[in-house]
Amino acid sequence: MQTFTTASALSEAIATARVPGCKVGFVPTMGALHHGHAALIRACRRDCDLVVASIFVNPTQFNDSADLETYPRTPDSDRRLLEENGCDLLYLPDTTDVYPEGADSRSLAMHLDYGQLTERLEGAQRPGHFAGVVQVVSRLLGIVCPDVLYLGQKDYQQVAVLRRMVKLLELPVAITVIPTVREQDGLALSSRNRRLSPDERLAAGKINQHLAAVAAGLRSGWPARDLERLARDGMAAIPVLQPEYVEVIDGTTLLPYQDGDPVEELVVAAAVRVGEVRLIDNRIAYRANPEASRGV
Repeated sequence: MQTFTTASALSEAIATARVPGCKVGFVPTMGALHHGHAALIRACRRDCDLVVASIFVNPTQFNDSADLETYPRTPDSDRRLLEENGCDLLYLPDTTDVYPEGADSRSLAMHLDYGQLTERLEGAQRPGHFAGVVQVVSRLLGIVCPDVLYLGQKDYQQVAVLRRMVKLLELPVAITVIPTVREQDGLALSSRNRRLSPDERLAAGKINQHLAAVAAGLRSGWPARDLERLARDGMAAIPVLQPEYVEVIDGTTLLPYQDGDPVEELVVAAAVRVGEVRLIDNRIAYRANPEASRGV
């Protein structure tokens, strides 16, 4: 695996490797990698001829400076994980290389109309977050110019926003979404999990249990609002868990699901504070077209 700290050097290496018929896949990350990221790299390796990853803790998508400061940084173990799972090229830049005109410069992607996709759920809880996400991902896509972008289902809303961005900018890149990788007790893998105390880690496993129960209830025809309330109350009854939201949503619009509405994908999404650590997760209750989730 080759590591590059500048966009120019990375772009040159990709151009050299990009012979006719070469399919380039890209996995953007913020580091502190785990088995979920490994699954993304392996999927990219399976599908593509050239596997490119990035590690960049993007400051513009953090609305909380304390969260940015405490975000785990593990570059040595990250490199090992990437190499062991088949990454060819790693982009490991600093902020000035990603944003040569300054992090406060505004890209075209930030001026697009995302409607309710950025206004609800994480958008409401973390003002400015998705502006930072589209800013950095549009910049990275411009550097790498991949054929396929690999994203994780755990960041369900982010996937929806980036799909919209790609469509509005008419970028020639497909998006492949990889299912969430979980611990044995169902906790979604997250770089933030390592900040949990033993007691918090034990309690965090209950988040998935409540979301799985909501998904099962939806498949059995229970009212969405009742299921949301039961999950919120159940999590709030555990001392270290503070649910910010639990919502059953239309996976396409991200708007609240109304019982009986026809939807392509029915999802329950949640954000929960576990002590000082904020975790997100989701469960897909059902898909009208299971094949639709494999890529766009």
